[in-house]
Amino acid sequence: MKKPFRCVLASILVSGLFFSVAAPVYAGAILADLENALMCKCDDRCGKVLVNCTCDTKHETRKTLAKHLESGLTFDQVVKLYVDEYGETVLSAPTKNGFNLTAWITPFAALLVGGFGIRKVLQSWIRKNESAPQIPENDGGSAQAEKNKFSSRLKDDLDNLDI
Repeated sequence: MKKPFRCVLASILVSGLFFSVAAPVYAGAILADLENALMCKCDDRCGKVLVNCTCDTKHETRKTLAKHLESGLTFDQVVKLYVDEYGETVLSAPTKNGFNLTAWITPFAALLVGGFGIRKVLQSWIRKNESAPQIPENDGGSAQAEKNKFSSRLKDDLDNLDI
């Protein structure tokens, strides 16, 4: 009876150690996600994403974000807190609703329109080349007469060929 009790106790201790190590790692991942989602709001107005910022404000902001996470706030709650304080300019990417949706759609629409425009231009160039005469007629038919001369000579040579 003592052996199963020891196994249960050992599994509880091991799982406790696992979760005590996993929690800070998870919090660190959320902190990194927050640093990628938010822009730096320093006095220098560096305009960088928080994870890439090199100013002193980054360290203070990182500590503040860690405190918010330790207090139990979720990723979305912390982002909303910063948006309420600084406005939508604190976000590293525009939201996907309302007028901000145009920031997501416009580049793809421009690529499509540009692609169709290039296709139309290329097609018009190809049509011009196809409609151009293949044999230039400079002397009012002398080029056609010369072509007929070479065609008849080729025909004669092929007829005289012994295979």
